[in-house]
Amino acid sequence: MKSAEAQLFEISRQLSPSQRRQWLNYGVRLRTRKVRKPATPKENGDDAWERIIADPRPRPRLAAVVGKIRADLKAGKHFPALRVEDL
Repeated sequence: MKSAEAQLFEISRQLSPSQRRQWLNYGVRLRTRKVRKPATPKENGDDAWERIIADPRPRPRLAAVVGKIRADLKAGKHFPALRVEDL
């Protein structure tokens, strides 16, 4: 079975120079076109966080950070108080 690239070259050899240019321009347009994403309605910030929190997918990196913090707290390590500038 021929590769798609080989098939395309074979087809292009059968075209006139003018048709080849049109075909090439069409390929360039296909490759460079921008796909429009559908507009999403603005979501309430609280609703967005609730959706994220309720997402059941595992998050191993986050779980590792939480586990380390819990272990540090259990070992008696205290963390400095958060300031507004830290957020």
